Amino acid sequence: MVLLTTSGLTSMVTAVLGPSLPKMQAHFAGVTNADYWVPLTLTVPMLVMAALSVFAGALSDRIGRKRLLVGSTALYSICGTAPLYLDSLSSIVLSRVGLGIMEAVLMTISTCMIGDYYQGTQRGKYMSLQTTVAATLAFTFNLLGGLLGELGWRAPYSMYAIGAPLALLMAIYLWEPVRRNCAAVAPNPVDPPEVTFRPLSLLGICVLAVVGGIVFLIVPIHLGYLFGLLGVRSSSQIGMAYALNSVGVVLGTLSFGWVIAPRLRVAAQLALCFAVAGGGLLLMMSANTYWGLSLAAMTNGFGAGLMLPTLVTWNMRELPFAQRGLGTGAFQSSIFLGMFLNPLVIVTLGRLLGSRAAGVGAAGVAVLAAALVAVIAALVTRRPEPERTVQPFTGH
Repeated sequence: MVLLTTSGLTSMVTAVLGPSLPKMQAHFAGVTNADYWVPLTLTVPMLVMAALSVFAGALSDRIGRKRLLVGSTALYSICGTAPLYLDSLSSIVLSRVGLGIMEAVLMTISTCMIGDYYQGTQRGKYMSLQTTVAATLAFTFNLLGGLLGELGWRAPYSMYAIGAPLALLMAIYLWEPVRRNCAAVAPNPVDPPEVTFRPLSLLGICVLAVVGGIVFLIVPIHLGYLFGLLGVRSSSQIGMAYALNSVGVVLGTLSFGWVIAPRLRVAAQLALCFAVAGGGLLLMMSANTYWGLSLAAMTNGFGAGLMLPTLVTWNMRELPFAQRGLGTGAFQSSIFLGMFLNPLVIVTLGRLLGSRAAGVGAAGVAVLAAALVAVIAALVTRRPEPERTVQPFTGH
């Protein structure tokens, strides 16, 4: 549970701050290009994570996982709470860079250790639970963020202090995974014989992860602005809508682990999650009431909740132990690159098409096109995927 909760800490980047972004932008209205810079305070950690996650994973392959994870989680609290007392937008952005460094280590290694501790279908369920826990925490953080946002745009940053006690729990309850023959030239005894490191396969998954990162962060960043277009200004009301989106994500992740994954191949899983997520974005574009937009965001959340464990589980299944840190880091770098690119893509589309809602709708059309490609791939590739036997981790 400690690892699952640790993975959920990254949801705080968007969940806590999303409802208060419009207030923060109003505070810094005099800053040039504030409409870009304020959303980037939310996503600049994603850029840092995109740049450093692959190195964090490779480093953990060499020197071990636990001590890197504990140290980064403690420093996470320091960097995360810094905007409580920083006055300039530039210094806040800089503190978010530090937060991104810590999260690059935190997210990559916690995911790696889940892959180290479990195998096969058991691993798939824990990967699904990882996203479920993150979405459940996001639901809680959204509600708290909305309530704290009523006290001012700085107040939600206080929630980053949670990293300090979590680091203590990690030090007590986690253990370093045992390494059995980690030489890259030989297979690891804990790996199924069909699992070998395939760089081109990893590259393809990483490309889809960039797309997934863009899609996954559309609601967390832009929902508050869409409510502004409807005249909804209350942080608590907006926070409730964010929480409904998180409920959709939770339902999606639970559906993946217990319903979708055992029955559909990867291409069909991708087709389903892209179709639901893209349809939700089109509904968001056309919504003209509070509840219409809230339910559209929940629909998109369900698709996003299917998407993330689909990609994570697919990637983890393809990685042998010796390259698991590197491959997980590459995946995390890719998805966080997509998250960082999100405001640049959506704001630019909005400017070209006349409104942010239109930009969100254009993204929805692109996601539905990706769903169509996945449908074609599912029809063309009908070979059954190899079964993965359950091999519980016994290195403790």
